Amino acid sequence: MSNLSLHSTPQIQYPLRLSSELNIKFNQISHSTKIPKSTLGRMAIRSLLSKIEERGITSVLNEINGL
Repeated sequence: MSNLSLHSTPQIQYPLRLSSELNIKFNQISHSTKIPKSTLGRMAIRSLLSKIEERGITSVLNEINGL
């Protein structure tokens, strides 16, 4: 498997709709951690996808719905 850097492949943008509550939380976390929202979004998506691959979608959805 080749190790591609972010600069060697184009970035792809996805429109994403957030609830007002989630948007406020997203902005607060980004501001308090000084981590750009695009980085936080990539980290969150990567984390969720890894959990789904490791534990399966049903387990992950049950955990999310239990929050």
